[in-house]
Amino acid sequence: MTTLLKKYAAVLAGLLLGACQDAGSATPGPLPAGESVISVSDAVSFKKAVSGAVPGTVIVWEDGTYDAVALKMTCNGKEGAPVTLKARTPGKVIFTGVSSIQLQGSWLVAEGFCFKGLDTSVKGSVLTFAKGSSHCRISDCKIDGSGSKASTVDTKWVSLYGQHNEISSCTFIDKRNMGCLMVVWMEDGIVPRHIIRNNYFTRPYTHYDDAGKARNGQEALRIGTSDFSMSDACCTVSGNHFQRCNGELAEIISNKSCGNLYEGNLFEEGEGTLTLRHGNNCIVRGNYFLSGGKTEVGGVRIIGEGHLVEKNTFLNLTGTNYKSALCVVKGESEAALNGYWTVKDATVRDNVFVDCRYGLFVNYGTRSTQDSAPQNLKIRGNIFVSSKSYMIPVQVLEGTPASAILWEDNTIWGGSVKGVSLDKATVKPEVKDDTEAMSAVREKAGTKW
Repeated sequence: MTTLLKKYAAVLAGLLLGACQDAGSATPGPLPAGESVISVSDAVSFKKAVSGAVPGTVIVWEDGTYDAVALKMTCNGKEGAPVTLKARTPGKVIFTGVSSIQLQGSWLVAEGFCFKGLDTSVKGSVLTFAKGSSHCRISDCKIDGSGSKASTVDTKWVSLYGQHNEISSCTFIDKRNMGCLMVVWMEDGIVPRHIIRNNYFTRPYTHYDDAGKARNGQEALRIGTSDFSMSDACCTVSGNHFQRCNGELAEIISNKSCGNLYEGNLFEEGEGTLTLRHGNNCIVRGNYFLSGGKTEVGGVRIIGEGHLVEKNTFLNLTGTNYKSALCVVKGESEAALNGYWTVKDATVRDNVFVDCRYGLFVNYGTRSTQDSAPQNLKIRGNIFVSSKSYMIPVQVLEGTPASAILWEDNTIWGGSVKGVSLDKATVKPEVKDDTEAMSAVREKAGTKW
């Protein structure tokens, strides 16, 4: 490139950057020196920009409302120099109808886009990390289903394939068609290791069948499937805010793979639970669960082996049975991949339960085939505070051998303990006020425009 062309490119980059910075508080950060910046506003110019993209290229989509736009980024950046697709002004590029973004490559970034007025009658994900993708990121995007027509067509808003991809600081509002909102798809021989963090989810709408029962498959997030449930996914789900994610009225998150970490998330007003439905060796740590005055709000459901549930806070939860604050499920001795695997070698420690209708509920099941009590369950250092006599901080159902559970250093105050003999405290224990921590999750989750 001649000296004159280099100067022209630098001036153009500066002008584009200045325009972004003048857009207000919802503006992208400064572009690294030396990047190639290309302006696009239609599928033809976008495709041309992608075909010539090299590591460090920034493709800026001009503000406006666009209908039926399907964008596929098929290219590669490199570590420290991704190929980036961004809205000129975050939130001011609006895609409607049957629109989508798909990342197919490595070290790709998409950020700042809004999807609304979606056509819910057509299958296909809105945001997709394609098979073979790696080290890609989608951030600061919003999918808003408010006012859209309810549909029984099963589609996913977000599909994650590949490895080491991230979706962060996005907002997902009111999905009104069938299907999970976000899915991590498992593939043979691949450990996904995706990161899902600082997003905001709300899904208050529920589809019912003809018998008046909530239809299955309306989770906010599912990681894996029963067919791959014994495979490692090793995904991290952290700092997300799940509010009024009623969906199927059972599972807010459905874990169907191994080795996942759920940490520092806030679950609020959702008629369901974080369910370790299939898979082993997952960690549920430092999350917050609160009812917000809603009914049938649960916490965590444990099924499978080697899980660790620690340092979580359960506040005023109103659910019972499977939707207890913490339900340790009765397993099936001859469980199929899609059945209820026996809870083995699980540890529940250093959690706080405050005024929950049902706190810890052990060995609960509804199927006649559920015949296998938990084994080697360790309950350590938990605090249960129940200010009403009808509250049940701990209940262990019949058929659980005393030797199956190790109780150690737990504090139980108030309420009625059932099915097990445990000492109760005479003095109400102090519990940490997590108001600021929960507010911090709310503040950080989702888009800010």
